[in-house]
Amino acid sequence: MEIIKLLSSKVINQIAAGEVVERPASVVKELVENALDAKASFIEINILDGGTKLIKVADNGKGMTPEDAQLAVQKHTTSKISVVEDLSNLNSFGFRGEALSSIASVSQFELSSRITESLSGISVEIKGGEKPKIIEIGRPPGTTLSVSNLFFNTPARLKFMKKKSTEEHHILLVVTTYAMAFPEIGFKLVMDDREVINAPTGNFETRLSHLWGRDLSRNLLPLNWGTGHIKIHGVVSAPTITRPTRENMFYFVNKRWISNPSLGHAVMTAYHTLLPTRRFPTVALFLEIPPNLVDVNVHPTKKEVKFANDREIYDSIVRAIRESLLSATGSESAVSSNQATNVEDIKSDSPANLIYSSQPSNSNFAINENNQNFEKTSSETISYKKSSKQTYLISSTEHSSFEQFGLGKGTLQARRIDSEIPLYNFSQLFNTFIVFQSDSEMFIADQHTVHERLNYERLMRAVREKTLEVQSFLVPQTIELSTKEAQVLKNNFETLMELGVEIAPFGGNTFLIRSVPSDIAGKNVGLLLKDILDEISSQEVTATTGPNRIQQIRERTATFLSCRSAVMAGDRLTEEQMRGLIEQMRKSNLPFTCPHGRPTILAISLSELYRRFDRH
Repeated sequence: MEIIKLLSSKVINQIAAGEVVERPASVVKELVENALDAKASFIEINILDGGTKLIKVADNGKGMTPEDAQLAVQKHTTSKISVVEDLSNLNSFGFRGEALSSIASVSQFELSSRITESLSGISVEIKGGEKPKIIEIGRPPGTTLSVSNLFFNTPARLKFMKKKSTEEHHILLVVTTYAMAFPEIGFKLVMDDREVINAPTGNFETRLSHLWGRDLSRNLLPLNWGTGHIKIHGVVSAPTITRPTRENMFYFVNKRWISNPSLGHAVMTAYHTLLPTRRFPTVALFLEIPPNLVDVNVHPTKKEVKFANDREIYDSIVRAIRESLLSATGSESAVSSNQATNVEDIKSDSPANLIYSSQPSNSNFAINENNQNFEKTSSETISYKKSSKQTYLISSTEHSSFEQFGLGKGTLQARRIDSEIPLYNFSQLFNTFIVFQSDSEMFIADQHTVHERLNYERLMRAVREKTLEVQSFLVPQTIELSTKEAQVLKNNFETLMELGVEIAPFGGNTFLIRSVPSDIAGKNVGLLLKDILDEISSQEVTATTGPNRIQQIRERTATFLSCRSAVMAGDRLTEEQMRGLIEQMRKSNLPFTCPHGRPTILAISLSELYRRFDRH
C-alpha cells in the first residue's frame, strides 16, 4: 500500500498560501508591490472589516494584456526573471510569480486590467483556487485586484485572525511604510469608508510630514552618507526625541522594506550612551546596495534579506548615524566606527539640541495624603500616617545579582513585616535605593519600583471605583499625530477616557487634549500621549480579541502612567519621604514586584549576614 502520495494542486496552493499570506496585511503588501512594479503613479487601497471582508488595490500603472492577466494568476509565472542568474540581479519587488495564485486559492479573487493601447480590459475571477472565469470589460488603464472573504475556505486559518483593529494596524503599517519609501507616488488608504491616508505626490520631507506629523518630521536630522558601493540616506532623530518601542525604526534596501535584527543593533550601537534606558530613536534608513550583494530570496514574503557583507553594512550604518548626529552640532570631531560616542561629545548649543540630560534631579517630592502620590514641591518636610497593627507584604524573591556575593537561594524571600516592628536608619544609596532596617533584618528598596507599584494600584482602584482624579485644561492642548498614532487613538478613545485622558478630534490628525490624570498634569502631556499610543500600538500586535484585549490595553496604559508619575532613579529624597514610601507599602497588601515585574523590596536577615561573615 502506498504511503507517499502526490498532493492535489488545490492542497499545494493552500500550503503555499500559508507561507505567503500570513494575514490581510500580507495581501496588501503583495498587491501594493505589484502596483509599484507596474510603474503606477497613484495607488488606492480600500479595506473592509480589517481586510477579512475586502481588500481592494487599484493602480494606474501600465496594466496587463488579456494573455498576461490569465497567466499572472497561475503558479510561478513571472515577467521578472527567466534564468537562475537573474536572481542575483533583481530590480523589482515581485519575481517568484506565486503571490497571486496563492492569494486566489484562499479567497474570492478578481483581477481586472487594461493596457493603454487597448480599447477594453479583462476580468479574471477565481473562487478558492477553482477554474478562472474570464470576461471582457470596459475600464480605465491600470489594474485593480479585489480579494474578498479571505480564508473563507480555510476556517482553521480564519480563526487565528486577530481583532479587527489589530489587522488594521498591520495594514496601516504596510501602506505607511511604502508611502514613505515612494513619495513620488500618490497613496490613498480607506478603511470601512473612512479615509485614513491621502498622500499626494511630493518629496520625502513633505511625505514624512504627512505621515508622521509636522512636529516630529521637522525635528529629524537628515542623513546622507556613502562610501564605495554602499550609500545610505534617510532621517534619524536627535537623542532627545525617543519612543518606548522600536516601532518607529524602519529599514529599506533598494527601497524594499525589510526586517533585519542586525540593522537594529547597528542603530542602537550608533546611539550608544545617548539614549535613556529602554528608549528608542525614530529612524528611516534607505540603503542602496548593488543587487548582487543582497539576497532577497531567503524568505517566502521577502521581508528578510541576507547581505554578502554583513559587517561592512553594520559598520556603515553606525558611522553614518554618528556622523549625522555630530554634524548637527557643528562638531568637527571624527568618530571611529568602533568607538562609542559619549554624550559629552555633543555640544550643548546644537541647533538640534542633542543633549540628553542624564543628571539626577534635585527636585524634592512630598506625599499628598489625598491621593498617596508624590508631587514636586519646594518644601523639605512631609508627613506620613503610621500604619495600623497588621501584617503586610513587603519583600522580594531572590535576585540573581546578590548571588554573586553569596546571598542566593533562600536568602531573599517573599515575606511579611509586622506593623508593630519599628523600622529605622533610613538612608539613600546612589539616590536610587532606600536602605533601612529592623532589629533583625536589613531591607533594600528601589524607590522607583515601590512608588510605581503604589501608583498602579491606586490608579486601577480609582478606575474600578470611578473615582479617578483628573486635571482639565482651561485651554485644551493641541497635538498633531502621525497617521498610525491617529488610527491607534481612534480605536482606543474609550480606554484612554477610563484612565483620565480625554481627547477630541480637531480635524485630520490633529486632536485636542482636554484632560489628563492629575498625576501627570505638570508633565509634557503631548509627549506622554505619543508614548502611550506607542505602548498601545505594540500591545495591538499581540493582544487577544474580546474583553481580554481591552483589559490588556488598560493595564498596559496604567502601567505606563504609573511609571511616568513615579519618583525616578536619581531623585534625592529626605528621610521623611523615604519613610512615607515604605509606610504606604506596609499599609497596602501589595505584590512584591512593580507592574513591570521588577522587585520592589529585598530583605536580608541578620542571621544570614552573620553566617556570610562567619560570625557564628
